[in-house]
Amino acid sequence: MFKNNKYSKNPIIVSGMPRTATTIVGKLISNKSRYSVVYEPFNSSQGLNTIDINYLIPGSNIMENDFDRILDNLLNLKGSFKLGKNKNDSVFKKLIKYTFGNQSSISFNKAKYFDRNTGLLIKDPFLLFASEYLSNNYRIIMCERPLLPLVGSFKRMSWAFHEYTRLLKDFNNIGLDTNNSKKFDDSNISPFVVGAVQFFYLYTIFKDRIVNKENIYFFNQHDLSVNPKNSISSLFNWLNIEYSKKDINKIAMSVSGSSKKHKSPKKGVQHDRMYNKKHANEYFESILSEDEIKYVKKCEILICSGGEI
Repeated sequence: MFKNNKYSKNPIIVSGMPRTATTIVGKLISNKSRYSVVYEPFNSSQGLNTIDINYLIPGSNIMENDFDRILDNLLNLKGSFKLGKNKNDSVFKKLIKYTFGNQSSISFNKAKYFDRNTGLLIKDPFLLFASEYLSNNYRIIMCERPLLPLVGSFKRMSWAFHEYTRLLKDFNNIGLDTNNSKKFDDSNISPFVVGAVQFFYLYTIFKDRIVNKENIYFFNQHDLSVNPKNSISSLFNWLNIEYSKKDINKIAMSVSGSSKKHKSPKKGVQHDRMYNKKHANEYFESILSEDEIKYVKKCEILICSGGEI
């Protein structure tokens, strides 16, 4: 990889599956240390113009040299972004994007023109399967979440997983076995539920390959929800970020929403600040049907057993 870029000495990459607190982790690090956050530059719908597909895997669906070049430009704060228009955007939101850009381009321009920080933090779930390659030179924080809450969050957001079939082939290109991929198909279950299970399946296969990587820290979203102080301090220790007990208390309060009465976020709201995050991994019970919960539990056994029930 290239080594002469502006932020090459100490960048941090926060990745993991979607809906696993990657945004929160990026914010709590940048609030305590001198890191500027660039939001999802590898998102094919709103990120860099050079990104054509989601979930790049260097050496499989993109040449390593091409990936290096894109990353090197990013760390030098060079690049142009897509407009990120969505057919469901309101007129006001479209106007904002035309005038100022989307969340990705705004965060990039803020880091480039306004921040005086000394480090760059790339918050991007779409770098999940590039993490093995990236860990050779950079620190990676890999965010995780238990399967049932993950599925509930996917369904709450009505998120499908369109890249599954393509990623199965991409996995095979780097020697990862996906022979059990068809065992999760079920036409009677919501496609959002099936998609979350498929994603978790791919992540589990991939994690077996990276679990012992020195530069990868596995951050459990469940730990953050039930014991935020310990979760945050452990992460800061790994990053060698100095902190006080007062710092941890303040940050934990800001991310936990402990003063809120609501036990679940609103449907379709990606980052709802108005509910108590202590219940983040419980509200799936009100989102999923009994048949969906049974399906997820069966799939979890299948995934964890390596395909045998």
